[in-house]
Amino acid sequence: MSDEKPQAWQRRDHSRDLTGLGWLEADVLRVVWDKGEVTVRDVYEELRENRRIAYTTVMSVLRNLAGKGLLEQDRSSAAYVYRPKVTDEQVARGILDALVDKIMGGNRAPLIEYLQHPPRND
Repeated sequence: MSDEKPQAWQRRDHSRDLTGLGWLEADVLRVVWDKGEVTVRDVYEELRENRRIAYTTVMSVLRNLAGKGLLEQDRSSAAYVYRPKVTDEQVARGILDALVDKIMGGNRAPLIEYLQHPPRND
């Protein structure tokens, strides 16, 4: 086990929700993971296809995600470039850990049972 300080997104005391990520942050992360390297303009153009959103909002979300340790921010050019610092799998594991800890009191058995036998949607 590492002695590294947990990143902001890994801490278990988020007041907003279990993950510490809002829906918009999750959508922005998905764009970054899909593209690998983005500018604010790239993410803005992608997101505005399905929602009304301001360029400055996208800029703020990317900056916040970098501050949480989820994205790397390259400031070497006029347009900042963002790259993922963590994988979607790492974030998913963090979300599941938070779910198990906060909702299930650390008991993983119900989650494992659910994943092995998901409800049918007939």
